[in-house]
Order: sequence, then structure tokens, then C-alpha cells
Amino acid sequence: SSHCGSSNSCSSVVSCIAEHGTEAMVGFVGLGAMGYHMASHVARLSGRRCLVWNRTTSKAEQHAREHGSVQVQDLHAMGQARVLLLCLPTSEEDREVTEAVAPHMSRGSCIVSCTSGDPNASRRLAGTLWERFGLHFVDCPVSGGPRGAEVGSLACMLGADNREAIELVEPVVRSFASKIVVCGPAGAGHAVKAVNNALNVAHLLMGAEGLLALQSMGVEPAVALQAINGSSGRSLQTEQRLPQEVLSGRFGYGFKLPLMAKDCSTAESVIRDGFPQASLIPAAVKLVQQAAAEESPEADYTEVVRLLERRAGQELRTSKEAAAKM
Repeated sequence: SSHCGSSNSCSSVVSCIAEHGTEAMVGFVGLGAMGYHMASHVARLSGRRCLVWNRTTSKAEQHAREHGSVQVQDLHAMGQARVLLLCLPTSEEDREVTEAVAPHMSRGSCIVSCTSGDPNASRRLAGTLWERFGLHFVDCPVSGGPRGAEVGSLACMLGADNREAIELVEPVVRSFASKIVVCGPAGAGHAVKAVNNALNVAHLLMGAEGLLALQSMGVEPAVALQAINGSSGRSLQTEQRLPQEVLSGRFGYGFKLPLMAKDCSTAESVIRDGFPQASLIPAAVKLVQQAAAEESPEADYTEVVRLLERRAGQELRTSKEAAAKM
């Protein structure tokens, strides 16, 4: 099949369908820090045509110019998609978009939520879509940040109620993912993603607490990390986030603290339902929520460490002397 992404012949949805048929149509709603890059990989898929819609129209226009996707003006036109991907802030936006588009989609098509959503909301949505419209639903939250989205190396956690839905979306998801794990029924992917994010930020907080204590004893944070990263206490946070974002003072990973706090609240409800006696993750979640309340809405999630720095009355930054030795 021809590589549709480079074809200029189908500048509208109608001409696209005439040329490629509805089976080839993939819709993408939400061109934010992650979605913009993810949709660019979909647009390059051979034999597919990527329709894009974004609340800020200029973003969709730019995507069409840069990546050969087709911008749709009206959300209802997304009903032509066989697979529709959503990459939105919360499950509430998922529901709103789905309500607008689902009545226009053909039975057996699939809506895929790449949003870091709420597992219970996703389960309800999956049930509604199947009962009312005969549509499949797959939750497919992603991990790997904007850089992973750009290079197509995201990890995806899938939740779906049947194999057919997975088979329909897998070739599309594979365009931006290097790892796909089918976690269970609808909602399972979103539950795993929430716990993953809570662990991510808990590891960051634990690492920062340890470094603050060591710094008080005269141990340079960078030196402490050198030892920890060669030992059994290491994690992605000690190897990458702490040195690259915190010790450098950059705080620019690209994932906002309020979104991390939202994911942590989702994790807290997963923990509350599945293991009410748990105490460690809820303690970390409380810190994240407090930090999100104190920092700017634009703060990077790594700025959660500032809360601990204020408590300790000191900052974790690499000194010029230590930087020279590194």
C-alpha cells in the first residue's frame, strides 16, 4: 500500500476516504507535549491516513503542515476513523470527546485512551461504548515523556475487554511504542500507569530525602549519587532525574506537577480499593499533593523536591567544585 503520509492528494477527509477507505483512517485528538509527537509517528504509518484535531486549531494546522496529517475542523468528522486515539488531560475530556464522536463511528471501530485516565471512569466508558454503539475501547496510557514520544520509544500499558480490540489498535500503537504490555480488562492500563507514576515520584522524593540528609553531613549530592548508582539503591530517579533536573537546577523534564498530582490521586484510589492497609504510597501522594498546592501550576514534576528542600532549609545543587570533578 502507498505511504499516505506523504500524499498531498487527500487534503480533506472526504477525498481521503475516497482514496484510501475508512479502514485506513486513524484519528488523533489532543496534540500536547506528548500527543503532537505521537501523532507524527501515526502520520508516517504506511497505508494509513492520520486525521488530527486539537482544541487550539493552529496546533492542528501546524501538525498537518509538518507531518502530512489531515486537520479536521469539526470533531464529528473524527467519526470516520477506524481507530481514534485520545491524548487528553483527564478522563473527563475523554468522555466529552467520546460523546461527540462515538455516534458517528462505525460499529467495530475502536477508541483508544492514551490519557493518564481514571480506571473506574475508563471501565464505565468501555461499557457504554460497547452497549450503545458497538465500539471497542482500549486504555493505552504511555510512559517515557516527551523525548520518548518524539523518538517513538514509549512504553504502553493496555487495558481491553477483548482480544479483537487489541489486534485492531496494536499496529497503530506500535508506531510510537517500543514496549506494549497488555495489563488486563478495560481500566487495567490506567490503573498500572497511575501506580507507575506514584512509584516514579516516590522514588524521586526518597532519593532527595536521602541526599538532603547526606548533604547535611558534608557529602556532596553528586558524590552520593555516584555511590548509590553503583549500588543496589539506584533507580531511574537517582540515575537521571536527580542529576539532570534537580542537582542541575534545570527542573525541565517536561511533565507538569499538577498532572503528576492528578495521577497520584488516581493511584491513591487504586491503593485504597485494592490494599486499604497500605501506607507508603499514600504518604508519598500526600507530599506530591502538598507540593502541587505550593508550586506554580506550570511547575515541572521534578520541582516536587523543592518542598523537601524548604523543609530541610537547603538546596540540592551541584557545587562548581564538584561539577569540575565530574
